Amino acid sequence: MRDGFLISVIIPAYNAGKYIEETIRSVLKQTHSDLELIVVNDGSTDTTSKLVEAICKNDPRIKLINQNNAGVSVARNTGFAVSKGSYIAYLDSDDIWLPNFLELMLLKFSFDDALGLVHCDNQIIDGDSQKKKEVNRGEEGYILEHLLLGGEGKYIFSISGVLIKREVIESVGGFDPELSNGADHEFYFRIANRYRIGRVPTVALYYRIHSGNMHSNIHLLEKDTLKAYRKADEYKLFKNAFFRRRCYSNMYLILAGSFWKNEGGKIKGGRYILKSILAYPPNILKLLKKLL
Repeated sequence: MRDGFLISVIIPAYNAGKYIEETIRSVLKQTHSDLELIVVNDGSTDTTSKLVEAICKNDPRIKLINQNNAGVSVARNTGFAVSKGSYIAYLDSDDIWLPNFLELMLLKFSFDDALGLVHCDNQIIDGDSQKKKEVNRGEEGYILEHLLLGGEGKYIFSISGVLIKREVIESVGGFDPELSNGADHEFYFRIANRYRIGRVPTVALYYRIHSGNMHSNIHLLEKDTLKAYRKADEYKLFKNAFFRRRCYSNMYLILAGSFWKNEGGKIKGGRYILKSILAYPPNILKLLKKLL
């Protein structure tokens, strides 16, 4: 393991009073203790700031930054700007690390120093911290094409389950301030375009799903997903026009499914199904398999 490497843990927080203490405790219990924890309070109107201030008194590794509400991407970038670590971890304010999370991630880097980003498997928990059966498992290697194809199953599932070299972020840039829900994926596109990705095939993160998640806002998901793919176009990440159509078709299917599950969203979901088929007609077979 890489002892002596300072890790900067950045938690963006907006009205996170319900869960943030549990999240912070999971950081302070890490077996790799050489860390700094930077909590960026993004204009919260609840008890977030007071809760973090109280914990700060007992651990000098914690730093609280209060800023006007500017969105999760700006909050993450604010944290990075003041960080000092050789490795950076972004932890959402409602997720929980297992105690050996950082140790496992550093161990993976020690086996292959050419990696730019390492991520782990994660298990879903609900708003009451009850574990669900669902476990999300990603992939490793040069996975840009798989990330762009989205709907074909090779993900970096959550930013909370990621450790990144500082030099990588300095190379590709931080999070796009115009994105919130889709900022993670656009960030991964840029990293995977230049670096090989590593995976720790162990559940080391509990990923919380509850009614307050950004991902529950379907219209924000739609806006940010579309913009993330337009950014991929700007970066010329699609290897050819045929591959681009497949990627866009899969992305439309994901949006279709998201709208279809929401009350009153079936009309818009149907429109995205049509867009998906027009972009890449063979995807109609994928639809039929789901229906039959």
